[in-house]
Amino acid sequence: MASNTKIADVKLTAFQQMVSSCTGAIITSIFVTPLDVVKIRLQAQQKPQAFTKGHCYNYCNGLMDHTCVCINGNDAIKMPTFQLKQHLKQQWYKRPGNFNGTADAFIKIARNEGITSLWSGLPPTLVMAVPATVVYFTTYEQVKGWLGFTYGSQTTDWWKPLMAGGSAR
Repeated sequence: MASNTKIADVKLTAFQQMVSSCTGAIITSIFVTPLDVVKIRLQAQQKPQAFTKGHCYNYCNGLMDHTCVCINGNDAIKMPTFQLKQHLKQQWYKRPGNFNGTADAFIKIARNEGITSLWSGLPPTLVMAVPATVVYFTTYEQVKGWLGFTYGSQTTDWWKPLMAGGSAR
């Protein structure tokens, strides 16, 4: 027996809205995290201008300053020869890989580091995405309900989802 229930007749509780938005955030994170990993690896393989032109510069990682010294320039490292040879063996900047595109990056990362490395950033993504998504979508639906929005209404309710979305953010 088919039900003639309209979408306007279905009312979800706040808890049901939280569960559905949490589930959506988790599923989205699982599918999008490998794309983020590949995107970051593709961006990281690009050499900064300082490395291609042989400049010296200071790099601060938030804890301490590092000086990246020129090896090919006139300001060559001022240290004894035996230390210079040891220093030249250690590369300060190493390219993470030579990827020719997105599909190539997926294949090489999975082959060389294991398939699970594509989800290496999943825990922080979940910590950030799940609460934000739950709060946003639940608040959006609740505010839209408080404003009296009904699906399929012939009245001009176009401003109610707009106000709900703006206030939920």
